[in-house]
Amino acid sequence: MKPISLSDIPTTYESTDCESGLSSEYSSEFSSGEVISIPSLEAYSDLPAAAPQVPVVPKPVEKPLKQFKFWKDLPPQFQKDVVKKLDYKARCCLRKSSIANRDLVDNCPLPMSYITIKTDRTYNPKTKQLDEQVVFSVFADNWKSVNLHGVDDFLSLFKNRRSVAQSCWFDCFDENKPCVASFMTELEKEIKIRGAQSKIRARKIQWNNNYKISQPKGNISNQKISSSPDPGVHFTNILNCFDSKCLKSLDLVKSNFTSSTINILAKSSHWWLLKEINLELQQKTMIDLFLTAERLLYTTQTFNGQDIWKVIQSFQSRDLPRGAHFQLTAHKPWDVEEVLKSFQVPVKDEPVESRRSPFIKHTQRFTTRSGELVLVVKLNSEVVRGVICRANCIKEDFGSDS
Repeated sequence: MKPISLSDIPTTYESTDCESGLSSEYSSEFSSGEVISIPSLEAYSDLPAAAPQVPVVPKPVEKPLKQFKFWKDLPPQFQKDVVKKLDYKARCCLRKSSIANRDLVDNCPLPMSYITIKTDRTYNPKTKQLDEQVVFSVFADNWKSVNLHGVDDFLSLFKNRRSVAQSCWFDCFDENKPCVASFMTELEKEIKIRGAQSKIRARKIQWNNNYKISQPKGNISNQKISSSPDPGVHFTNILNCFDSKCLKSLDLVKSNFTSSTINILAKSSHWWLLKEINLELQQKTMIDLFLTAERLLYTTQTFNGQDIWKVIQSFQSRDLPRGAHFQLTAHKPWDVEEVLKSFQVPVKDEPVESRRSPFIKHTQRFTTRSGELVLVVKLNSEVVRGVICRANCIKEDFGSDS
């Protein structure tokens, strides 16, 4: 290292704030001519490099969150109006937020236009694969919640006693599917535990299940045919899960029901409380089982004159409201003249319109227990239709012949 003296340092330089703060003691030492040594940068090459300094970010001070009091400050009636606008999933979320909101949701009936129940392949978190399960969907006028599952969630639709579905649609709800059998077993068990007030409340059941048991081919004398219970047993079990006070209509157009199925259903108390029955059967069934309905739509292979006259007598003798009606449709045409011979009153053709439709072969009016109402019956070789009409507004009340 080469020594330097203070005389080599220039005496004129621009002072800094740091230098201006030096005391006179240090200044006199520099002026004495003492020689000092200044090391070069190479002397510090062997020293470890200093770690880079990471800027320290100050930790934010946690402030208590302000409570959202707007919902709590709403009047109870306003809160109910909000809940009425929510769909099923939103109601479930609100219900889980607090005890007060749970009671609020339970006190508001759930509007349901219709519910669909079917089987579908959904992801099962236990098996981690797609399994066939029973799923249900809820529809209203302005919202829908689809592909829900679980007996508990299904019964929660009717937790409020005023929650009534207008229609409950069973789509291919086949009793031979394991998931259907499991669902029904759990459903019946839960209803038994919770009591009759937890039963399904719906105005109408629509049944779409035309499943047919495949018969073995060839000579069946030496083959064992698997015994399967009548579909009426399965449907009766479903029927017993419904509140009979709410259920008023059955739509059984697409079904694999037989005459024995109807005989099984007729033993249920639900059957005799029905106001509307709509069904199609391949086998002829005793017509007496349908004479308690106010609105009857029945399609089968054929009818005879006695069957048609029994239905007419039933609608004549009961106190039925205006608009009550029946329609019997046959796949195999009948003889109109033979049917008219079964009438136990004088046959009298009384067309309602001045120009009757060519499809109508006979029109007749029958008296009822009410002097202001009449039963108007029109028939041809395949269809007979009767409607309870006002005596002075027959054309308006009966409707079109299409």
